[in-house]
Amino acid sequence: MRNATATAAAATLAWLVYGLIFAEQLVNMEPGGGLPWHEAIERSLLGLVACWIPLTIGLVAVVRRYPLERGRLRAGIVASVLAVAAVLTLRAVYVWALDPLLGYWYERTPPFGEVLFHSVRFNFMLSWLIVGVAHAWVYAGNVRADRLRIARLEAGLAQARLDALAAQLNPHFLFNALNAIAELIHHDPDAADGMLVALSALLRRSLAQTPGEEVRVEEELALLRQYLVIEQLRFGDRLGVRISADPDCRDARVPPLMLQPLAENAIVHGIGRRRGAGMLRIELRRAAGRLRIEVHDEGAVAAAAPPASGHGIGLDNLRGRLHAHYGEDWALDLQTGPTHSSVRIDLPLRIARGSEPAAAAVAVPA
Repeated sequence: MRNATATAAAATLAWLVYGLIFAEQLVNMEPGGGLPWHEAIERSLLGLVACWIPLTIGLVAVVRRYPLERGRLRAGIVASVLAVAAVLTLRAVYVWALDPLLGYWYERTPPFGEVLFHSVRFNFMLSWLIVGVAHAWVYAGNVRADRLRIARLEAGLAQARLDALAAQLNPHFLFNALNAIAELIHHDPDAADGMLVALSALLRRSLAQTPGEEVRVEEELALLRQYLVIEQLRFGDRLGVRISADPDCRDARVPPLMLQPLAENAIVHGIGRRRGAGMLRIELRRAAGRLRIEVHDEGAVAAAAPPASGHGIGLDNLRGRLHAHYGEDWALDLQTGPTHSSVRIDLPLRIARGSEPAAAAVAVPA
């Protein structure tokens, strides 16, 4: 229905413009000063425009029904030839029927065969020009529709990938948190109870997020604080936390559950595998017009066992989600050492609409 309306509107507009041009020629080219404007417009509308608008709409409808495409080329050619033949015949019928009343074309109306001959002679190229333009128009529309369909499929695949990654991430974190609670429940029931309360609040917030939809950094920081409550109950004085976020970054939009896997990776594969106390430092700031996120764990001395590489489910999952959100427009750099490790991520800086940054940088308590 939308295509038919667009075709009718385009054909009407095109022929009205051409009709005005034709009327102007009748005014200026007729010997003896030409026709008056009202007669020229009347002859243009009745003799030309009124006939060719429906004929053009019909030609486009045939082309749309039988386009020149692979597997249907022969049918498209035959349909176009028959459509042009029909248009030339109908144009002849129109002239032959109205000429006795209007007298626009002949001083004395000839037999129909002669009118048909003149219709073929004068309208053959015009009819095929309309067919050619119609095929180009239909082809361009099909290309746009294909691109839109491909874009929707790609968006659907990306969303499915994000959903799958989120489904992988949540059980992974839950498994680690429950293991930590199991370790505490026998020798520190109060700490285990506090961890359960914090875990409940964390899961409630994380489940409220929609996979694939970006969230504000401020929301991610709130979720991160709840996660760090659990880890500080688990590690006690061994884990210090310092979080800072520039004011113009707090309203930036990032993928959901982004900061927590970074902190978890630093704790599990860094501080958790070293002796003594360590410091987890998380910084968010604007750098060269982009959002930079840095996570450092530092200060603890390496244990006898070799440290893990840090390439666990958390970081692998995060890489997949970043690729689904940003394509190739992101960077993740991982550095490890005997007494420290760091992760740096650069992302496009996307500020939430209607948000205004705070007045100064603040430290976010854990």
